[in-house]
Amino acid sequence: MADNPLSTFLPDRAATGFFPQMRPRRRFQDREGSANVPLDVMRGRLAGMLGTPTDLANIFRSPMPTEMFGETDYEPAQQLPYGSEYFLKNLPLAPTSRVGEVAGQAGSFVPLNPMPAARAAAAGVKALGPTAGRMAEGYLQRQGLMLNAKEPEMALAGMMDNQEGLLSSIKEQKVLSAQAKAMKNKEFLELSTKEKKQALDSVRAKIEKTGIVRSKSNLMDVVNGEEDIADSILTNPAFKMTGVIPRSVVDDALATRTRMKAEPATTPGANGTTREWEEWGKKHNVNMTLTEPKSLGITDLTSKREVKIPGGLEGTFTIPDMFWLKANNIDPASLPKDVHDGLMKKLIRTHKVETPDQVDVFNRLNFALLSPNAPLTPNEFLAQRMRLNNMDELQALAGRVDEPGLSRTAQEQTGVQAAARGGMGVLGTANLSNQAMLAKLILDKPEMFQMAPGETMRDVTIRVMNQVPGLGPKTASLGTPWLNLEKANTSAVDLHMIRNSYERMLEDPMVGEAFTQRMAGKLGVEPTPKSVLAVPEKVREEAAIDVIGGSSLSKKYRTKTGELNAIPDIATPEKLAYEPKQLQDFNPFYKRVVDYVDESRGMNPELELFPEQWRKWDIYRQRIEPHEFAHPDYRALPRQSWTEMRDALAAHKEAGYTQADNPVMAPTDWRKLYYGSIPPAAAIGTGAVMQDQQQNSLNSFIQ
Repeated sequence: MADNPLSTFLPDRAATGFFPQMRPRRRFQDREGSANVPLDVMRGRLAGMLGTPTDLANIFRSPMPTEMFGETDYEPAQQLPYGSEYFLKNLPLAPTSRVGEVAGQAGSFVPLNPMPAARAAAAGVKALGPTAGRMAEGYLQRQGLMLNAKEPEMALAGMMDNQEGLLSSIKEQKVLSAQAKAMKNKEFLELSTKEKKQALDSVRAKIEKTGIVRSKSNLMDVVNGEEDIADSILTNPAFKMTGVIPRSVVDDALATRTRMKAEPATTPGANGTTREWEEWGKKHNVNMTLTEPKSLGITDLTSKREVKIPGGLEGTFTIPDMFWLKANNIDPASLPKDVHDGLMKKLIRTHKVETPDQVDVFNRLNFALLSPNAPLTPNEFLAQRMRLNNMDELQALAGRVDEPGLSRTAQEQTGVQAAARGGMGVLGTANLSNQAMLAKLILDKPEMFQMAPGETMRDVTIRVMNQVPGLGPKTASLGTPWLNLEKANTSAVDLHMIRNSYERMLEDPMVGEAFTQRMAGKLGVEPTPKSVLAVPEKVREEAAIDVIGGSSLSKKYRTKTGELNAIPDIATPEKLAYEPKQLQDFNPFYKRVVDYVDESRGMNPELELFPEQWRKWDIYRQRIEPHEFAHPDYRALPRQSWTEMRDALAAHKEAGYTQADNPVMAPTDWRKLYYGSIPPAAAIGTGAVMQDQQQNSLNSFIQ
């Protein structure tokens, strides 16, 4: 009947056939169920045997005090678990008919004697009906208790002698049942793939009572004072759903944290004196002194403090100068345009590399490669942690292309992942394995990343976004300007730029009509600027971000006949490391926002496009961002430890640098913000064992 697709639409088969008026009590007659009665009885006797100790304990429990006076109006006493009723419900081969249920219950009153059970059961299996026999054999064979169909006596005897294994199987069924139930929850369906697995692990821990009840106090009892690990674990929606955290999650996080904290300190530290920092810098031929701050004769309108700049607007900044500038920040809106331009020119001079090599190219582009969903300050820490120092490291990293699981291994080795996994918590959504391909392309085709005669930085950007995985239109536009800030005529369109430009674009004579149509389509309104602007601000901003920054133009690199598909000279095969299937370009709305920034430079611009955008970014953020991570002197400094970087990140958070739209912060000590250079990305993921007890988990893989 089950195989008949019409069975769900028709009543009982006999009622639709001949003589439906005959045998009116046929619904109580079940031939297949009757054939399975021997198995059901035996199953009941097995349940009775397994549950007898608990049944007896529940029978002879002490009476409630009020029972002695005939009063029994109270909640039943808590019964011990795993009685015969429990096993009747949960043992395999549950009856499918009412006849079978009655037979099992009757059998439970006559428990099996474990000693002769195997012999008696063997005869019972042979007497079973064909359907029940196949079911029994299949179950026993899957459990590894039946060698073959000709030896049921051995199989069932093994099951009797292996009660512990049977109980384990029952517990596993309980776990699987709970996991199946959890998978139907709405909260579960909204989780990511990784979170779904964590939720199922959490369900198992809850059933097996091997987890930690989800609360801050419970976690603090087991994380050895690492509060950030506890806070990060508590944000996981998988554990919110179940209320239990697998103990293995905490153990793994602590093991990683212990390994990261073993890296030795390399700098004088936040408590080092001015003299100690100076002497430390001299050892590495780097000026680590603070230039005397000079007043610009301007008062910061936000903090009411006098605006001072180390060394004024002349020369270049030392690394301490840049950290001092962050530690004593100003609201750039207080600066006249010419003064702000002068400050930007000094930053450009500071970041210029006179003779850049391939390692410099990697470090500048790597900052952008790691930027997806990483706010600015965490992105800067991430770039420093994954920084390379020499060609050997670049070659080592390039040799890891196509290494399985490189992204995950890189996180574990550098400790940049979430604190819930023992890391620093600065990683966004970047795929760290893309760093290996970036390194390889820089070595294989270095000229691809340079401006040829007659080319601009926009041309280099087109090549990069079509060659390097992870560097799309936006991220490539963020990275390539750092290769030459003086000639950076391109810029990334980020959320700040979109929020400050999209309303103007609705009325733009060049792209306004098309942009309004796209926006209206996403918002479900009439295609007019007025209708679009009537939508709540947050909703229309999200739509604008999607339209402007969420897509790019593309066309096939070659036609069906094999000819180049009108490919510009800057991206012909000889200019690339490999031929892409599609050639990407910026969409017209993205280009238009860049045009708006270009306009803000004026008729006789002092700055190229990217520095101008940098200047505007600072005004939006209400603070100066010197981007000290890109200072050329870092190449000469020793690597900073994970703990030093983590402590510096904490200082940045305390100062307010990880808060969006946070205006000028209170002054602090620049040494607390310093985070130096870091272990190289070339060290990630080799899985080699540390040699000579080398504490630095990354350096040992390079040497």
